[in-house]
Amino acid sequence: MDTTENVINLYQGAISPLLLATLEQKLATDGQKILLCLAGMGALILQSTCDYLHRNDNSHRFRLQIRQAPIFERNFLEKTLNKPASALLTMVLDNRQKHLTKRFAVFYALTQEVAESLFSISSALVFAMLGQYLNQRALQSLSLKGWLDQQQQIIATAQPSAVLTQLPILIPADPAVSRTGSLPPPRRRIWPWLLLILLLASLLFSLSVFSGLQPKPDSRWVGDQGDLAYRRLADGKQLHLAQHGVENLLISYIESNERISDKRWFTLDRLLFATDSTNLTPESQEQLKNIVDILRAYPNVEIRLGGYNDKTGNAQWDQLLSQDRADAVRMALIKYGISEGRVSAEGYGSAYPLVPNDSETHRAKNRRIDLRVIEK
Repeated sequence: MDTTENVINLYQGAISPLLLATLEQKLATDGQKILLCLAGMGALILQSTCDYLHRNDNSHRFRLQIRQAPIFERNFLEKTLNKPASALLTMVLDNRQKHLTKRFAVFYALTQEVAESLFSISSALVFAMLGQYLNQRALQSLSLKGWLDQQQQIIATAQPSAVLTQLPILIPADPAVSRTGSLPPPRRRIWPWLLLILLLASLLFSLSVFSGLQPKPDSRWVGDQGDLAYRRLADGKQLHLAQHGVENLLISYIESNERISDKRWFTLDRLLFATDSTNLTPESQEQLKNIVDILRAYPNVEIRLGGYNDKTGNAQWDQLLSQDRADAVRMALIKYGISEGRVSAEGYGSAYPLVPNDSETHRAKNRRIDLRVIEK
């Protein structure tokens, strides 16, 4: 193995014409799509591996598993195609694996099964290459982490940014559907006032009945949050919080003897994103840091983040954006030092709206991040 060659070239060199021809036949998929998918997935796995090594100081078990990764040969192909993703891939991608597979499937118009098979093939190629590096490292001065760090720019440049950031191209069957995949606004109709009141009352009643079945926050604040006061945490740190603000309610819940419930969600009402983006606004930092302080003060607490979107786009885009935003908040918490194992994230798209999507004010409330305590 020529360790002086860049890691992307080494990986792409392992994707032989014979391998492509075999995959094209077995997966009944165009060879060019397979090549593009494998190239993008490989770069993504390499970047995720590099990130994993930086997040986990004690990664001895991880490196040991890489050393034991089998060399990818033709007779290994059948086993890889017909088994779920490797434990190594699950470790580096964490809870993003299912979401990323969907992204590749949507972008390249593949079935979910084909995208999963290609992720398995790609991870087998990557980890076989990294295992070969580790097993030959007796003559090398760089650790695996150091070798990947040295080529960080090459790996970053090769990321499949089009797959990860662009809106999937959708061809609507109905000409009334706009190019973004969203439906045009309904025509205004004039209803008698009495009928309008009855409809609104019926809608609010339906939402209140359905709320017990959905992962919506039952501790979110409405209106006045009360006076500001200092709240002392378990580690002695004090936060300046609103009496009925979400952080204060969350702390009370953590400190109480109340049993954990999968129906108990808290809306992080000051985490805001730029339009159609996963970038948190500067105004979000105060609440984000408050959550970090709470998690540091209560080290046994584990949380799940739920991402939600309004219903202005197509369902597929709503789902992807809500997952990306939940992942973005999770990564922000990890960057502040919270262990990755304590925070999971899931996108729920436009499901479980807090209020009807009938005005910009209401749609803004439905674009949100919720938090649920899963261990305390």
